[in-house]
Amino acid sequence: MTIVPNPYRVLMCLAAMAAVSACSASTAHLSSLTTAKDKAITTPASSFAPTDTIYAQAVASNLPDPVTLQFHVIAEKVTGQAANTPIPSLDEAVNLSSDGNGTLTLTAPTAGWPTGTYKIECDMMDNGQQKDQKTTEFTVGS
Repeated sequence: MTIVPNPYRVLMCLAAMAAVSACSASTAHLSSLTTAKDKAITTPASSFAPTDTIYAQAVASNLPDPVTLQFHVIAEKVTGQAANTPIPSLDEAVNLSSDGNGTLTLTAPTAGWPTGTYKIECDMMDNGQQKDQKTTEFTVGS
């Protein structure tokens, strides 16, 4: 005797398996973007002196494929700058092949950071498409 599976039951089982796998799959994302005065990001900070080195760290999670973290710095309200001016010379890309951290190091210019408010944007890029973005602000005081 040959048992032939009911096509309706087979389709129902496949649909149930697809639903379960979709529920357990997580999307790649940026968990956080933090600034600090030390590269290990042991103590987050958002206020800096003009001579400080500024570190920004983005944490990427649930990466099924390699991604690129693209950091951009914008002078939001900074002395001597037009409002919301991108600073392309500070842009940096970090490639990650699995979950982990990408760190941007901003060394103070010789004359020091101009005082004001800055913004860092971090874009998670996967094959040229933005998957997530985080932003954070920091200030430089005199």
